Amino acid sequence: MDGYIEVTEGLYRGGSGATVTEGGGAMRRPASWGWIYWMVALLCLPACLSPAPRTPDAPAMPASTPSAHLLAVTPPPPPLTAATPFPLTPSSHAGVDAFIDPGHGGVDDGATGVTSDGRPVAEKTITLAIALQTAAMLEADGFRVALSRTDDSLPDLQPSDLTAEGDALTPDGVLHDLQRRIDRANASGARVLLSIHLNSFDDPEVGGAETIYDASRPFADQNLQFAQLVQQHVVAALRQAGYPVDDRGVVNDSDLTGGESFGVLPASYNHLVLLGPELPGLVNPSQMPGALSEPLFISNPEEATLATNPATQQALARAYADAIEAFLRGATAS
Repeated sequence: MDGYIEVTEGLYRGGSGATVTEGGGAMRRPASWGWIYWMVALLCLPACLSPAPRTPDAPAMPASTPSAHLLAVTPPPPPLTAATPFPLTPSSHAGVDAFIDPGHGGVDDGATGVTSDGRPVAEKTITLAIALQTAAMLEADGFRVALSRTDDSLPDLQPSDLTAEGDALTPDGVLHDLQRRIDRANASGARVLLSIHLNSFDDPEVGGAETIYDASRPFADQNLQFAQLVQQHVVAALRQAGYPVDDRGVVNDSDLTGGESFGVLPASYNHLVLLGPELPGLVNPSQMPGALSEPLFISNPEEATLATNPATQQALARAYADAIEAFLRGATAS
């Protein structure tokens, strides 16, 4: 529409104001009313001299608005390193990674011996010291660990498990103690079980490192694989520490003389209870691959002395931790 100017009320993102456009619309004034234009110009002069509003292309944005959060820079996650364990997702595994069983405890000393200088040594003390260090090393490397015991006690000991004097386990008590350790391992959901012991023999000259596994379980191949890793790392650690330990190898528990009947189990049950198969009504078996390690003979004074040495205990703990980590990462013994 010629001869007219349209003034429309508009809204822009910086605030309210008037927008002048050409075309038809809200308010029309004849173009010939010049005196009116002068009055409009005088009235608008202060606004024209005031600072211009922020442009709509760069509006002020409070930090609490969603747009401000989108502009925040999120640092990338730290890269994986060689020391990082392989992914341990709750969806794939809800329990711990390793269950460590320090043999014996409390009224059960296990095997006993003397050092070269005549100091008495109890198996239960050495196994606990090594197990606690192994667990600490694994946790430092990012693995989740559970133990059957963390002090000089027997897990969930019942009075009925003790002799009348209260200073030893009955045969049934020994079986019950082993079953409680198995139950704890199963409840933890662990992916591998390591039981730490020391060996003993009538002849004090006999020594060496040995690892035992069970070949009758559904996961027998994994049992053997883990036992081989444990044996390899233990022997290497002791030799690196300067002791030329005899490598007695990996042994199937059914090849051991006598098995573990305790006078309670049938003689035909030629397995270690902690690693062996089910025996209905008597043994509820462990549900994960495992091995039992006997790195030294406590009946051998030289090896008993080594077992009490903090440096040896640390070396064995590192060997166990490395073997467990290698197994969980899918490694095999060389």
